Amino acid sequence: MGEDQIRTASAPPWTSTEPDSHASTLVMLGTNGEGHVPIGCRVALWRHRRGVTVTEMASSSSLTVQLIRDVEAEVDWVGRHRVLYSLAAGLRLDPTELTGQPYEPQGTQHGVVRAAAWHLRRHVVQAGPRTRGSARDLEELRPGAEDIRAAQAAGDEHALALRLPALLELADRACAEGGDGPDARAARTVAYVAAAGLLRRLGYRDLAWSLLHRAGPSAGGDQLAASEEIRLLTSMGLPETAADRATQHLATALSVELLCAAALAHASAGRRHQAEALLGQAGDRVGGEVEAAEVAVAMAGSAMQFGVLDEVLELEADTASMPPARRADLLLFGAEAWARSTDTNRAAESLAAAEDVAPLYIRLDPLARELLHALRSRARDANDTGLLVRMAGNFGMK
Repeated sequence: MGEDQIRTASAPPWTSTEPDSHASTLVMLGTNGEGHVPIGCRVALWRHRRGVTVTEMASSSSLTVQLIRDVEAEVDWVGRHRVLYSLAAGLRLDPTELTGQPYEPQGTQHGVVRAAAWHLRRHVVQAGPRTRGSARDLEELRPGAEDIRAAQAAGDEHALALRLPALLELADRACAEGGDGPDARAARTVAYVAAAGLLRRLGYRDLAWSLLHRAGPSAGGDQLAASEEIRLLTSMGLPETAADRATQHLATALSVELLCAAALAHASAGRRHQAEALLGQAGDRVGGEVEAAEVAVAMAGSAMQFGVLDEVLELEADTASMPPARRADLLLFGAEAWARSTDTNRAAESLAAAEDVAPLYIRLDPLARELLHALRSRARDANDTGLLVRMAGNFGMK
């Protein structure tokens, strides 16, 4: 656990002398770990470190000068992945440098999730098992993979963190020396892809990449791994690369999950027509409530990237029967849409509802944290303020 603690550096405040900067005073931050700091403050700091003017950054990021100024001055906030990735690209950074991931643990469950990253890192560097697994290993592997799927659907990061390290070792034993059947390979893929997804959400993206590419092929599992690869590339601030990679995968497979991941990559790259076409294909292939929820979240995520707030709010209104993780996703998009519509009260209620549904899943989401910053600075109603202060304590952002 100790090696996963992120050092934070501090120094006296310094004042910008650049004429076009709205950030008059910036606190010197370390490159990571201060998840309580708004993204705009980090943008201003890194821009000064790079010696880049607002105009130069606007040119390199495809964002407007006014938007960058507003974000730095906290007049606006970063509520869309496309803007976050553009800001990071304009400063030649990984997006985690702007979000502060991985965050310092808040509470026992968050500590367990952070500790799991250390165990998963150790798994990556191990040589792997040299003996074939037993029949009992295989019997334990199948229900273990089902547990992982259930935890993912619930957005239960704590359950994933508790189960994944041991399950990866079990999966490797069960599949050692060619002693693996289709069921064992599929279960192993589920475990590795879930581990990569958890690490991606925590901010350990290089480690996530290493684990993902140890998953290996399996019957039907290739699409699962491909979907996570696209999400991982997108989260790295490489949506164009993710979209291009998705095109390669889609030449041979068209699962709903893969189509949704590809659509969000295109949306994050600003390719609205391609995103909508892929979402249409995904909608045509829906085979149940779980896939319908996947498509609804992808539609809301895409609409959010292009500022189509009415569509986001329509989708948020129909979340009751969804799996918890997808419901939390839609409630978070709804909170952002309400905030953009200047309804702070509804935004706070939706964000609180999302946190209630899947607590750690939402608390570790960088855009949820950014939205909480924005709502706290805009809240005027005493009830809203109390709700937001409670959430800030839960998020570790006091």
